Amino acid sequence: MRTAIICALACALGGDLDEATRKDRAAMEGTWRVTASEQNGERVPEADLKDLFLIFEGPAIYIREGGKTELKFASLLYPTKKPKEIDLMVRFGPNKGRVDRAIYEIDGDTLRLCIQADTKEPRPRDFTSRAGAKTWLVVMQRVKS
Repeated sequence: MRTAIICALACALGGDLDEATRKDRAAMEGTWRVTASEQNGERVPEADLKDLFLIFEGPAIYIREGGKTELKFASLLYPTKKPKEIDLMVRFGPNKGRVDRAIYEIDGDTLRLCIQADTKEPRPRDFTSRAGAKTWLVVMQRVKS
């Protein structure tokens, strides 16, 4: 299973993308400031989000926090699914190789992700984070240059 996911990511990173994927990748491209987040049904304090940004460059997703930027994920989009789906493959650290399943929604300059990091649990079906669900809801606003 892991080999199939890695092969799918490799094809997506270097292969031809369909029109829906190209459109959503273009819409995600750039820097996004995290404005709100919930984990397991609990709101993350605003102070913890003050310097937290996600940077989308094609399939790569970087996290910038406190002035330090690190490559965290390779992503694979499924824009024709309802809701739209994204797989996030952890690139470094103790969870390297883990694939977090998520859903996403782009509405102008707002991007929402709902991520299921527990590989034994199903992908989220809506943009909520309930106690015990082991999901992470992230709301971001585009940083205009």
